[in-house]
Amino acid sequence: GGDARRCTVPSDTGSHRSPVRTCVGCRRRDGQDVLLRVVALGDPGTTRWRLVPDERRRAPGRGAYVHPDPECLQTAIARRALGRALRLPAGSQVDATAVQDRVQQRS
Repeated sequence: GGDARRCTVPSDTGSHRSPVRTCVGCRRRDGQDVLLRVVALGDPGTTRWRLVPDERRRAPGRGAYVHPDPECLQTAIARRALGRALRLPAGSQVDATAVQDRVQQRS
């Protein structure tokens, strides 16, 4: 069936168009430059993962995107959306402190 909803990103956003990504918290689509990229660093031999902000969007591996907004981040953590988006093993312990600190600085 046809979905009446259309992308709300204007088509004439200037000469530098940023790729569109989906926030894992609120599920809204936004430009990659608006969202904060998050990557997971594993502690060898454990099920613990540290989520860290990737400001320059250059870290290797899978990234998840979230609005730099405490509400979006809390929603993503509560829904375990970051772990899923990053494809972390089930039952992993996820420490998002570094990302939470970064979001608090921005807001």
